[in-house]
Parts: sequence; C-alpha cells; structure tokens
Amino acid sequence: MTQQRLLACVVLLGCVALGWQVGGADRFGKTSFEAREAARLRLHFAEVEREMLARDISDLSPAQRAARAEQIRLLRRYSEEGSFPKNTYHPGQRTPYFRDASGNLCAMAFLIAASGRGDIVDHIARHRNYALVPDLIDEPGLGDWLEAHGLTVAEAARIQPSYDDGTCCVVGDPHAPAPSRAYLLASVGTSTLSGLSVALTARSLDNIANRNVKGLFGLGAGALSMAMGIAKVGDGGSENQAVGIWNLAVGATAAILGGRALLSQPKQQVNAARLRVMPVALGGSRPGIGFQGRLRF
Repeated sequence: MTQQRLLACVVLLGCVALGWQVGGADRFGKTSFEAREAARLRLHFAEVEREMLARDISDLSPAQRAARAEQIRLLRRYSEEGSFPKNTYHPGQRTPYFRDASGNLCAMAFLIAASGRGDIVDHIARHRNYALVPDLIDEPGLGDWLEAHGLTVAEAARIQPSYDDGTCCVVGDPHAPAPSRAYLLASVGTSTLSGLSVALTARSLDNIANRNVKGLFGLGAGALSMAMGIAKVGDGGSENQAVGIWNLAVGATAAILGGRALLSQPKQQVNAARLRVMPVALGGSRPGIGFQGRLRF
C-alpha cells in the first residue's frame, strides 16, 4: 500500500504541475490582457495603414512619396513583429510609452529610429516618455522628420493608439472575454467529479468503505480540478478568474479529503483486559456471601 500511496502523490503532483504549465503560458509569457492588447494594436495599425494608403499624396514630392511608402511598409512590419511596449510602471492603466524599460518602442518611435534618427527617440524617451504624439510636435527635429517623410501631424497622432479609456486589467474590464463554453463545460464536469468524491470521503474514516479506492478517486478528481483552476487563475479576464478560483477551491477540497482517506488508518478497536467482580451467595453447610471475579481479554 505504501507504493500505491506514493504513486498517488506523484500523480497528484504531476497533474498540478501540468495545469501550472498550461496556465504558465498566460502567467509567465503573455497575460491575456497583453494578448488582447496586441490584437487591438494590430487591428489599429491595419486601419491606419488603409487610411494612409487612401490619402491623396499628389502634392508630395517624389522623395516624400518614397519615404512615406517606406514608413507604411515599416509600420506593417512593426505590427507583424508585435514587439510593443509593456506597461511596467503604471499598472492598471493604459499609458503611452515611447520606449519601455526593455527597449521596446512605440510605433512612431520605431518609425523614427528605423530611419536613422535614434537621437530624436532618445531625447523623447528621456524627457517625455509618456506623452501623446500631438504634445511632442515641438520636439527638436520631429516636425522636420514628419515633413521629410510625407506624414502629417494628424497622421502621426493617428498612428499612436488610443489610450483615453484609462484602465486595464481590472475586475470589470470591458475588454475581458467571457470564459469559453468548452472551459465552462469542462469545469462543470470536473466539479461534479470533485463534488462526488467529497461526498464519498467527507465522513469519519471508520465509515468510509473502500477508502483506498475513494481516496485515489478524490486525489485524481481534485488534481484535475486544481489543474484547470491554475490554468485560469491570474488570467486577465475577471470571469475566467472566478471560474478558475472555483475549480481550485473544489479541487483542493476533494484532494485533501481524498488524501486523508488514503493516508490515514482507521481506528482499531482495542480489546483491553477487563476484570469484573460481583457478589454471590454461597450455599451448602456454611452459607454466606462471597465474591466472583471474571477476567475478559
């Protein structure tokens, strides 16, 4: 039985580790909010590109037209690569970053740097890193750069995404998606199994028949629910958070009771020696009262 218990613990830890690994794609790589934000930015840049291509540029010189076409191509490359700035110092807010702590550039900074004017990017990043593009037009060299590349101030401001909704990654985030139907159905199934195992093991150990089988069942069902919970806890979507926390709670309860049933030994009745002494009447030629003893093991 010791080997079976050890195997059960290994299975439990393995399932939990698998769930953590699945959830790790959200927790340690891109969070769900970052993935949604990247999708939002790509849609924005695609719309901006269409607008820029539709503009009448007959008033531009050949050099300006060529430079403008190159900027449109670079904007498409920037969108495809997806190395967007990360909100490091302003959690819970959508804040424009000209250059983030890891060196990732916003779209306008990327275009300027790619043209060889990294000096403009460095100056803005040091002094006005969180400013909106229309507020930066007085930066030395920026106006001339825009004119040389056939871009207007309005287009430069349009390239920069909107940050006017103020908040992100908080409970009630309007951009947070509801949990998928498949995840909800899977959660119902694992919660049912975990609930059944709780019903089978949430009693005195002396009253749990086949405790080893039920203990293993509780460990397995609990581990599965906890793995599903770990995969969603820390997710940016508030609905996913709620379902993930529920899965963790139900799974932990089932696993704890299952482990209790599997690892604990039932109480054994101890037949201790018992001595019983009682008075008796003695008959015969000399009647009297005596005592009779009985020792039971």
